[in-house]
Amino acid sequence: MKNIAFVLILSLSTGAIFAQSETVKTEITATELAPGNHRLFVDNRVSVVVHAGNDGVLVIDAAYERTGNDLLAAINSISNKEIRFLINTHMHGDHTGGNAVIGKGAHVIAHPGVKKFLAGGDKAKPDETAHGLPDITTTGNMTLDFNGETIEITHLPGGHTDNDLVVYFPASRVVVTGDLLFAGYFPYVDVGNGGNPLTYLKNVEWIINTYPDDATFSGGHGPVFSKKEYKTWLSALNETIDVLRKAKSQGMDAAQMKSAGLLNDWASFGAFFITGDRWIDTLYPFL
Repeated sequence: MKNIAFVLILSLSTGAIFAQSETVKTEITATELAPGNHRLFVDNRVSVVVHAGNDGVLVIDAAYERTGNDLLAAINSISNKEIRFLINTHMHGDHTGGNAVIGKGAHVIAHPGVKKFLAGGDKAKPDETAHGLPDITTTGNMTLDFNGETIEITHLPGGHTDNDLVVYFPASRVVVTGDLLFAGYFPYVDVGNGGNPLTYLKNVEWIINTYPDDATFSGGHGPVFSKKEYKTWLSALNETIDVLRKAKSQGMDAAQMKSAGLLNDWASFGAFFITGDRWIDTLYPFL
């Protein structure tokens, strides 16, 4: 895989939040996953995948609202063809925030729950953001014939959210998992929006068992994984469940599990977003 770093400048005008105008550097690193497929890592936090060919460009996820224009510039540096499709892997703002910019003039594909969420948010202004709302929705399996291959889109409910989509490019064996992969970290499970940590791990297992051994897995956060790395990550998460389930059966509550440092062996997994203590809080009601 080839890496190219773009450092793009996002200008922030004076407003209620900022007392004076200032600039924020948006770092976007491009990695070639396979010919025609690139991963853009935005602000060293969230992944966007760009699929380019003779038919045009397909983008998976749109990162943040504030990085939309910079992300578009990075996409255009990969291909000058029209963005024809934008797929949202799920509802969260770090994956849908840039929809209004990246999805303008394109078909936006997502689960119906994503459309409902985006249309009903407190910032929703249909006259301004209609091009950012999904116009194609799926609740099961769908295929898209584009750039000479049949792209597979699969809904896996009840894991990270109730509206997770996985996208597979058979010709290049690239799997885009959205937030069903926090590579090397404890995952965030949005219980309030239909997520379940145990279902999350079952869905990860389904992904591992479904796609080829030589597939490349691009998750929403963290580095790109091979299947071997994905399996190792899943195995570690399952070990944490075993440890906590045993402790709960012995009468320990979540606070006691934290005080006892039961997840200290996986301390590195808490370095990004979900700490070990938050992972305990997520898991405890489901054990």
